[in-house]
Amino acid sequence: MLTFALLVSACRPRSHLTPHYLPGIVAGSEHIFRKVRIAIRSTEYQFGSSRIEVGKIYAADGSVEASLSIVDASGLFTRMLIEALTDAGLDPVAIDSKKPPTGVDFMLSSTLEQIAVNKRWGGDETVHGQYFDMTASVRAKFELRNRRGEVLYSGEVTGIEKEPPAPVSNEVFLPLETEPVESLSVALSRAVGGLMLQPKFRAALLAAEVEPERNRSK
Repeated sequence: MLTFALLVSACRPRSHLTPHYLPGIVAGSEHIFRKVRIAIRSTEYQFGSSRIEVGKIYAADGSVEASLSIVDASGLFTRMLIEALTDAGLDPVAIDSKKPPTGVDFMLSSTLEQIAVNKRWGGDETVHGQYFDMTASVRAKFELRNRRGEVLYSGEVTGIEKEPPAPVSNEVFLPLETEPVESLSVALSRAVGGLMLQPKFRAALLAAEVEPERNRSK
């Protein structure tokens, strides 16, 4: 039985996903800061840079049609985070050290705690094709420190995308995304974009913008 299970697993189709950043998907996350320089440490993730399975596509009978995987989840998340920070108006610089370089007063670290996407086909047919539901979820922890190592912000941000959207007052909506890679792109972009809306994160960086103006006015 074990040999048979391994053979079935080996024959199962695999789909490699390459999610991408979606600018502006989080309302109010763009053009909100001045060009403050901020050091970005590489995102930590327990599975490192190897290919990892993030979910599956299930047939209507519950059997697995394909497994879904990505490569270098930490690198992918770091790049998307830098894009989101840049869109917010900041000047992020990637670093490998534990201390911010000269001229940079802030350091942001991140840990990718969850990344998943699953698509399940249903047995019903509609005029638009076979029914399905799909959920992508991403959870990450962020920590913002100043040059002295003091923690200015620490918290978790979650990005979720569910398809199709839930009905409202008996009105049924068509799915906005039909492919797992697009659904996961939405969830990832919401996770990094959602950081810009965290009150303590914003307060720390906005305070840094005011200080130079005070010094010039003296």
